[in-house]
Amino acid sequence: MRHFSNTKLQALAVSGLLLVAGCSRSLPTAPSATAPSASSIERQAPPPPSLLGGVLSLPDSLLNWVPVVQQLVLVDQDVVVTGHRWSLHFVKGSLTDNELITIKDYDPNVLDVQFGPHGTKFPVPVTLTVDFGNTAADPGAAQYDGSEPVLYWLNDATNTWVEMPGRTDWANKKLIVQLPHFSRYVVGGKAAWRQSPPHEDE
Repeated sequence: MRHFSNTKLQALAVSGLLLVAGCSRSLPTAPSATAPSASSIERQAPPPPSLLGGVLSLPDSLLNWVPVVQQLVLVDQDVVVTGHRWSLHFVKGSLTDNELITIKDYDPNVLDVQFGPHGTKFPVPVTLTVDFGNTAADPGAAQYDGSEPVLYWLNDATNTWVEMPGRTDWANKKLIVQLPHFSRYVVGGKAAWRQSPPHEDE
């Protein structure tokens, strides 16, 4: 029978523990890739109140964004790109390079959209026109609730929704906003809602 000193036994015990814990120097372990947890999803910025259908309060990466239209716009073009209720008017100087412009949504019955390329900035603003006919902001619609249409964009850096200034053409039921950049946008009505995620203790 072999005999081990206390020092050798302690060394063997520590080595065994390190191997079990996955901390062996000879077998380095890498952190495992995990999907977003429910708590991280819950910490996302809540969406603004919608005028048409419910906005999904999920991160962009978990939504099934479907291209509505893709159109190449040249630097010197004066052109309108239209998809569903959304129209983007580019003028000369709006773009610094030719761009494949995209309009994406996950439900044509929800006023929630992604314009791309995401993050594109415009030296000369692009004019966005949104048709809000037959929504809660349309005085002639059965579901009219006195809402005023407002455009919000999702600030990825701060995870908050930011109101965009614009004007309302009530006669034609259009919301008109000058866009300085592309992002995710929602048309909603002014109401009490939180722009940022709730704190851990709430």
